[in-house]
Order: sequence, then C-alpha cells, then structure tokens
Amino acid sequence: MGPRRARRVTATLGALTLALTLAGCTPLVVGGAATGAGIASSHRSAGTVVDDTLIKFRAEALIAAHKNLHRATHVDVTCVNGVVLLTGEADNVQDRARILGLVRRIHGIRRIIDQLRLTPPSSFASRLADSWITLRVKSALVAKGLDVARITVVTAHRVVYLLGIVPRSMGDKAALAASVIPHVRSVIELFQYTAHDRR
Repeated sequence: MGPRRARRVTATLGALTLALTLAGCTPLVVGGAATGAGIASSHRSAGTVVDDTLIKFRAEALIAAHKNLHRATHVDVTCVNGVVLLTGEADNVQDRARILGLVRRIHGIRRIIDQLRLTPPSSFASRLADSWITLRVKSALVAKGLDVARITVVTAHRVVYLLGIVPRSMGDKAALAASVIPHVRSVIELFQYTAHDRR
C-alpha cells in the first residue's frame, strides 16, 4: 500500500470513528461488558453515517464562516440519511434565507426541513430545558423497549422532532412515548419508514 492510499484509508477510518461517536452510538452495557451498538441496527450503512456527519459539519462550518450571521442566529443542524433538519432561531427572514442558501450548496442532501424560528437567539436556560426534554424522551424510548440507536431525538422550543429509518409501528410508539413527557409542546415525526411497513 502506497503512502497516499495509506493516508486515505487512515482519514476514512478517522471520519468513521468520529461519525460513530457523534451519531450517538454509545456503548451498551450488558452483563458488565461494553458492546458497540448503532450501525448494525440503524438501517444506515457506515458510509451513510459518515456522509450525514460530514453534511452536518459542512453546514455548521458554512454558517460559522459568516461571522455576522453566526452571531445573530442560533442554528442546530441534524442530518439523518441525507435529510437535514434545521432548528433554532434567526432574527429575520433575510438571515433565515441566507442560512438556507448556504446549506443548499452542500452536495448529498436529499431534503431540507426548515424549522428555524423568526426570533432572536434563544437563551442558555431555554436550550438547557430543551436538552433535558431530549434526555427524558430518550429515557422513555428505552423504557418502552425501543431501539434508540435507530431514533434521533431533537428538541427545540419544547417541540420534539423524531428522525430515523424505522417501521411505522416503531415510529408511532416513539411519538406516543415522547408526547407524554412533561413540558413537551408537540411531537413532529420526520421518520423515513421502512418499505415493508409503510401504509
């Protein structure tokens, strides 16, 4: 293997490791032993997970590169199977349009779901409350016996967004579990349903 090919393989493995970490593939402790969980049961290939992570990084980097835009807005980027969810706040329609224009430049995006609110950036306390709701939802999914490696949970302004590639029955159960969490305003299902379970 030549030096150039070796560097390419090393870079790919590094990106994959980073993607697995950021995709929420945390260790699952069973009988005292940690076993990796995530890609095998998520219906996303390793390559797709890497692509999703790179799309997220590129979107965040493009927004951050525009200093005035970055300071005046708060944008969270989530990408699952090429579907990009934008949550957060933009102070005006011009800033929101600029954000969407930047994200649309990125190759590999299948769909952009714009959930940016026209309001000044949220406070730290508000974001902390949303993070707490996300944790509560994930805990509820685990309690219901659902495969949380396949479900991405995002909360913004107490609205819970659920993404992933799942059977419709699993998606419905996840939405119901999230809807009864205290302080949740609403639940929006953005699942991509598996072919054998669509209706």
